[in-house]
Amino acid sequence: MQTTYRIDRRFVLSLVGIQMIGAGLTAMLAFWVWAPLGILTVLLLLNALRVGVRPPVVARTDAEGARIGGVRAAKPVSVAWSDVEDVSIRGQQMVFDLGGDSSIVFSLAYLGGRANEFVRDVYERLNTANGYSRFDPSA
Repeated sequence: MQTTYRIDRRFVLSLVGIQMIGAGLTAMLAFWVWAPLGILTVLLLLNALRVGVRPPVVARTDAEGARIGGVRAAKPVSVAWSDVEDVSIRGQQMVFDLGGDSSIVFSLAYLGGRANEFVRDVYERLNTANGYSRFDPSA
């Protein structure tokens, strides 16, 4: 079963705000400079509504691995549970150690109140993938 984690509301509000400012500017230009800019105004308003109603996804987990990142976070990256050698929490960041010098850092701040749920989910899926309890979800 796949679990989807959406960006926290405090980041959604800034995304919506940026689009509303853009819509205001294009509306002003549509009235004074070029009327077809009104189409862009409508598109920006519709996108702001879409983002406000259904915030963008920043993490997904399933039995095979995780996909983290997107929107304000880093470029989306997929990682298979079998590739993860260790997971650690450093402040508000979760670090996926992939061995050697390779690691992926994900900011838990993007998840807001669901950050602890995400950490537990990652630990439980890693334990299931490894076939034993290596990672402690209470940590």
